Amino acid sequence: MSVVPEQINYTKILPLAVESRARRRSFLPTNGQLFNSAQNNIIRIDVAANAFLDTKESYLRMRLTNTTGQTLGLDFGGGHGIIQRLRILQQGRVVSDVQNYNKLLSAILLPVQGNESQVACRSVLEGVRYGNSAPGGGAGNMAVADQLECTGAIVNTPTNANDQIAANGEWVFCIPLVNGLLGSTQDKLVPLQLLGSAPIEVEITLAPALDIGIYGGAAVAGYQIDDIRYMASLVEVGPEVDQHLREVQGASNGRLVLNGTDYTHYTGNIGANALGLQSLNIPTRRKSLKSVLFVGASHTYGAPATQDVVYNLSYGGHFQANTFQLKIGNTYIPSVPIDADFAGGGNAFGRAEPLNELAKCFGSIGGTHGIGVISRVNYATTDCDAAPAGAVAAGDGMPIESPGGAASVSYRFCPLGIDLEAFQPGSHGEGSGVLESGIDTASRSLDVSLNIDIAAVQETPIVVDMYAVYDSIYWIDVEGNLQVSM
Repeated sequence: MSVVPEQINYTKILPLAVESRARRRSFLPTNGQLFNSAQNNIIRIDVAANAFLDTKESYLRMRLTNTTGQTLGLDFGGGHGIIQRLRILQQGRVVSDVQNYNKLLSAILLPVQGNESQVACRSVLEGVRYGNSAPGGGAGNMAVADQLECTGAIVNTPTNANDQIAANGEWVFCIPLVNGLLGSTQDKLVPLQLLGSAPIEVEITLAPALDIGIYGGAAVAGYQIDDIRYMASLVEVGPEVDQHLREVQGASNGRLVLNGTDYTHYTGNIGANALGLQSLNIPTRRKSLKSVLFVGASHTYGAPATQDVVYNLSYGGHFQANTFQLKIGNTYIPSVPIDADFAGGGNAFGRAEPLNELAKCFGSIGGTHGIGVISRVNYATTDCDAAPAGAVAAGDGMPIESPGGAASVSYRFCPLGIDLEAFQPGSHGEGSGVLESGIDTASRSLDVSLNIDIAAVQETPIVVDMYAVYDSIYWIDVEGNLQVSM
């Protein structure tokens, strides 16, 4: 049988497209227009239209005004850093709820999934520093050890100076939302026309001022957010498509089904001077638990390294850990603990295995473009303590600012993760189109715990932010009710 090359196969032509029109629409908050992180800090936006919502082409726009009374430098999360909690609701029903959303994005997802070219774009969209750009800065002002790790104009992940945004200055953010239903990884258009008069509600809780970055002095007041819009990309189609949706809904017991990947946050605590095996409970009940992501850091800010001057949101430490693994029910995953070898200075040579295990969670272990912006300069370089600011330059503790014209300090990342999927994830972390390929902890009420073997003491208590990553199935019934199974 001969095969005709596509270039001369004139029988293969594009099919006729469904008649459609794309348009952009702004959805404004329903509970006011001006918000402050220290007072009126919850923003609610209703999204409703007689059209499909293309979540991949939609984003949140908002303006930050620095009303803290001090100059401000933004953390690596940029615009995502100001969202402490993100909820998606309909008629009071919670469809998605992520606490510490800013920590998830700043310390885990953006460092691991966004490469240097994305950092370049985010320098415009969110104020992330790129190419060591800063007032008074220029090329070649990194420390010698960091310069050796960099090529061309790419300067890894230098921190912002504390005067990036002047007192009473402004910055406009345009960011995609990250969640299973309205996130940028939702593969299907969301049929808003089937929801009737019950809109989807986006609820945003603003983060405290001290979490979004660093300041030129003690921040005495909150920052202000206004000019907020959910910029929705809508697709309008003819009545025959709506009729087709109703037919699909009827053939599926009255349900139109979508799917996505969601996150739930849990907190664990490790006491000061803890040694040996530490077991942190993760009380998650999910039908398809895909992975567990976590990051640890001290919340104890002693003088002179107060929270005003350190980038704590994106920061992660390596716990001085020997090994770590999950326990689900009576089963250990992986059966042989992940060998971290972070203790006693071994982190300089033993970081490869934890990083590859993290890469499995995102389906990028065999990728040719690396794992985000992770490098030897910024990954697992310190323990979890918040060291005094003077020790940062020597390579210990939370990062401080990189002022223009001086040696840059890199962000310090240490996201860790354990993959639980039977099928290799796709490019966005989904299980190659296979739903519910993770572990079912709901049906048998399996207990989940994260076990970390610590070899050397941490000077202060450590807070561990843990995120259960799982498959969600959403459905819209004939009454327009949106519900979720997780």
